[in-house]
Amino acid sequence: MKPIDRGAPPRVLTNYKKAKPELINRLGLHCSYCEQSSAPQDLHVEHIYPKDPHPELERDWHNFLLACSSCNSYKNYHLGSTRQIDLESRYIWPHRENTFLAFSYSSDGRVEIVAHLAAGIRQAANDTLEMIGMMKSPVAAAKYEDGIAYDGMQKRKEMWKIANEFKNDYLASNGTLRTSVVADLASKMGHFSIWMTVFHDRPEVRCELINAFKAARACFSPNSQPIGRGRI
Repeated sequence: MKPIDRGAPPRVLTNYKKAKPELINRLGLHCSYCEQSSAPQDLHVEHIYPKDPHPELERDWHNFLLACSSCNSYKNYHLGSTRQIDLESRYIWPHRENTFLAFSYSSDGRVEIVAHLAAGIRQAANDTLEMIGMMKSPVAAAKYEDGIAYDGMQKRKEMWKIANEFKNDYLASNGTLRTSVVADLASKMGHFSIWMTVFHDRPEVRCELINAFKAARACFSPNSQPIGRGRI
């Protein structure tokens, strides 16, 4: 998950849907959960606390993220009516923690929890994977969930392959393939964490990726190394 910074509320909103252009401007055209790139019409203003049982938060800027249709629907299904208490402490959130430090990404499309997390945060990270169907392992998913989990895994696997090909081209170009070009193309394809992982040893590219993907600058050093935020 890409760490983000929504910033201050832009204005008083009469309808939560009017927040979408500003969210896209600040966060980019990416799902805040699975990191996929989406067209503007395919992204939704996602309510951290669902708006139906929490009408007082329906137009609250601090309750908004961006989500693709799959993640928006699956999160609502997962939370149901029994898992909506104290959400911000029970799960890992991209606007509160440096989520890049919570999960690791592999070439086969798997997403795993990093080993060094404290027990309580590790449980929150595990629950977050359960809440985001596109990030779950198909092996761990229930029968009725394995389709969305498999889809997410295959898309990450394909993106890893693409990112690795870009890295090979970048290294072979001897400086003629500009870092900004790589980062701009990467941001259009999505999956920030995969690109950052593939280019783990190229800080000059990672700095451009952070900018192009509109990740939270405060979560990374000037040399692109992740910095703790919140509980992580």
